[in-house]
Amino acid sequence: MALVSGFTFIAPAAASAEETTGASYAYAEFLSGDVLGTDLGNVAGLGQVVASNNGNQARQVDRDPLTVDALGATVLNQPGGLQLPLLDVVDAGVISQYAEADKNGESFASTGAIQDDGAIGVGNTSSGRAGDLTVDLDSLLSNEFASVLTDLKLELDAVSARADGNMTSASGDYTLADATLSFSSPAISKLTSKVTTALNGVDGQLISLGGDNGALGNSIDGILDPVLGVVGSSADVKVVVDADLQKAVSTLLDGKYGDGAVSFNLETGAVVVDLETLLGGELNNLAPNTELLTDAVVNQILNGITETVADLADDIVERVELSLRDARVEVSAKLNLLTAQKSTQKTVCHDIQVPIIGDILNGEVLGGGSSNGGLVGGLLGGLTGGLTDGVTQGVTQGIIGYTTDTVCEVVGSVLPDLRSTVDVSIIGNVDDLIDGTAISAKANISLLGGTVTTGLNVKTLIGSLGKSLDSSLFSNGGVVTSLVKSLNTGLVNPAVTGLLGDSSVATVLHDLVSIKVNVQEQLTSTGTVKGDMFSETAVRVAVGSGDVATLNVARAVVGPNVQTVVDPNCTENCGTGGTGGDPDGDPDPCVGVCLVGGSDFLDLPTYALGGQLAYTGAGVATLIALIVALLAAGAYFARQGYLRTHPKSEL
Repeated sequence: MALVSGFTFIAPAAASAEETTGASYAYAEFLSGDVLGTDLGNVAGLGQVVASNNGNQARQVDRDPLTVDALGATVLNQPGGLQLPLLDVVDAGVISQYAEADKNGESFASTGAIQDDGAIGVGNTSSGRAGDLTVDLDSLLSNEFASVLTDLKLELDAVSARADGNMTSASGDYTLADATLSFSSPAISKLTSKVTTALNGVDGQLISLGGDNGALGNSIDGILDPVLGVVGSSADVKVVVDADLQKAVSTLLDGKYGDGAVSFNLETGAVVVDLETLLGGELNNLAPNTELLTDAVVNQILNGITETVADLADDIVERVELSLRDARVEVSAKLNLLTAQKSTQKTVCHDIQVPIIGDILNGEVLGGGSSNGGLVGGLLGGLTGGLTDGVTQGVTQGIIGYTTDTVCEVVGSVLPDLRSTVDVSIIGNVDDLIDGTAISAKANISLLGGTVTTGLNVKTLIGSLGKSLDSSLFSNGGVVTSLVKSLNTGLVNPAVTGLLGDSSVATVLHDLVSIKVNVQEQLTSTGTVKGDMFSETAVRVAVGSGDVATLNVARAVVGPNVQTVVDPNCTENCGTGGTGGDPDGDPDPCVGVCLVGGSDFLDLPTYALGGQLAYTGAGVATLIALIVALLAAGAYFARQGYLRTHPKSEL
């Protein structure tokens, strides 16, 4: 991990007699490094303490030039005219710095949560906790990750470092009370909204299923329609499944989840990682150059969140299924129909009297004025003879009697309309209806005024309804399966993709951010004070493999005669002689944290030395490559683990 660009390589200075005459050097700085191209060593107020002794001077002490208030007034000028207040990146609490160099070659440096004499401790502070620091990493990331990661911060509590040196060796120690990594991810936010959307889909399906053309309505129509075929109509069927699904899952949606080490809010998307708890309750006494954000740690954080989201989806589905099984179902089927009858015709016959017509006055043509037609004829003839000689006499007909005759006619008749009624009511819960029982059930049907017998059994209706409920709600492709797919699409998949996919939170934490503690390095100075140095840095934060920013938090340097590095509780040389012991054959050697410098050293800026320091240390390139590989594997296994219990959604 590099602090500056444009490195040169130099050979380490060999220890000489002149370098071991008692000269000593100590240097401490709480905050150093590079932020977006600005070297923090040039920031006013971020001073260092330096103590240097040529071996003939009294003990040299320097303490506390740091004025943290200067952070708020410091602006980092960026390319393109962009200005970034340093306070937007770092926010430090009360801190102290101390450097001491004696003429016997012993030196001591410390910074952070230290006391007036340089001893590590919280110290007396007027407000806040000494050595606290908040680093806003979000402002150092590009907008490329804004859709998956925001508000990335690292909070360090009571951080400090110290380095001790003598004529030939040095040791370092650090303290870190707590380290908290926090960020927000839209991928795991708006839980209630996402779940509500999925449940609204279920409610809509239930309404559709219960309609006259829905599966549940059709289960009733399928029994009634053949019976009602005689009247050529269908009943108005309604099926209502009354389930309060929001209430069923409400207790699951409090938004706050986690196990103490990793806590997160699925409403806001905020994630808080207590690195101390996650790493077993101990941030101190870690091995030199320990990376906190290893692939295992990052995967534990992110897999834990995605697994919780998947488990939550399972719990929601379980609650919804239980609610549906206990849901009240009300079925009604109504019909009230009048059917007109066809008119009829019939022949009606009755007897009538028919009069008989006959002659009632009879006569004949008379000639010569005489006639033998009888009295009437004679009279008439006599009266008219003189006037109408030769005229025919008149004849009159009339009713002479009656007879009986039969007369028939066709008569039409209109019949009254015939009423048909259906009154079906079934009430019960889903599980009981599936089992064939109901709280109440009736099926009253009268067709064509009761002239048609139906023979319908209400149990037939219950059986058909129960079968449809089971299939529509709980079978593959039913309502519950649809809910699983909806939660998968709207809740789980975004979490998996946003946390573990390409350009995700995992990408940032694996590839772009490094947090190392107990960073121990051997240095070679070519500046004003020449010689071999040792540096102890409590925490080193790098963004973008150090290209974007590198922050050294609590850094102490001693020298210039450091040939070996020993455990801070051990004064013996950490060599390799004997059988695992030191060169002098000590039977109980100190071999715990020895760091042996290589042949080449990278240059580092150190303004108190008037020159440069060089350091060795493990790079992160190999680690990054490993993390990238494991990221792909981690995302794959997390995804597959969920899909084993959830239907695959089509995205």
